[in-house]
Amino acid sequence: MCTLISAPDDDLLPQSLVFLLPDIDEAIRGLGEKRGREFEEAVRDAMKCLDLDTSLTETTEAESDVVVEALHAEAPFFVVVECQAVHEGSQIGVDKVGQIRGNAASYLDTRRQQLFDKYYKLVVGKPEFSNHAKERALPDVGLLSVETLIRLLRLHEKYYLSQNVLQEIFEGTGEIDVDKVNSVVRQYLRRDRYFRRLEIYSLIYAALLKDPFSDRTEQRKKWTPLGQIVAEVVTYGKMFRIRDLTPNEVALLARDLDNPFIRIVESRGSEIRLSTISEETIQNFGPLGEDLVSKIRQNLHKLRTLEL
Repeated sequence: MCTLISAPDDDLLPQSLVFLLPDIDEAIRGLGEKRGREFEEAVRDAMKCLDLDTSLTETTEAESDVVVEALHAEAPFFVVVECQAVHEGSQIGVDKVGQIRGNAASYLDTRRQQLFDKYYKLVVGKPEFSNHAKERALPDVGLLSVETLIRLLRLHEKYYLSQNVLQEIFEGTGEIDVDKVNSVVRQYLRRDRYFRRLEIYSLIYAALLKDPFSDRTEQRKKWTPLGQIVAEVVTYGKMFRIRDLTPNEVALLARDLDNPFIRIVESRGSEIRLSTISEETIQNFGPLGEDLVSKIRQNLHKLRTLEL
């Protein structure tokens, strides 16, 4: 269920290191084709594809099927999972809901009490859940169909969802449908774009300083070719590990900062420089200004102390 790849050339890890990456397409095929214990294994593999620590439990009636741990979330959590695949045309009833309610607490052992802030109860099944199961799942059990899990896998493959985002999905109760997953991911992408813009804005600001690495008086550069500033920001972006940063994106965001409402940057033909507005004025632009000043302070500190 795993694909071997070596570390990329620009990675800081040794080139001899080899990573085991789950094969999402294979996991999806397993979710669609398998039943019984093999279906439980397919669910385990799908959760591994979401970069979660996942294990299959022993095959006894008193135990759930899969346990998922997310140690890297801001509030670490784990998920106890029941799995059931019934034939097409049938529905998953309330039995699994009652079963997971009865045994989930037994997985909160001493180790997990020390490591995790929260845990969730989840039933993964196919093809669909009965209305009775959806009603009885409230208020503490989530129901995730294979269709929705596959959608989540594809979104993770494209956007690499953080464990915080996955927690927003797994903490849902009742039916966790495709619309719910799409909504959480859309919100995540909006937040991600906002913080990415802030990061790049702050690096444009730094590049327009005469000496951002040591000069705490923060003297401005004189009029400087936009291309030179863009090249500096792309270099900073590599230092700060901003993924897929292009010169075109930097140039567009530099122009964002030169508008009648903000005017942090001034343009003159193909040259730019910082405007003369104060930090206090930038903060008065509202939440964006406050966040931007905070990010500028943070990133200048990193540059000056090389805490990257």
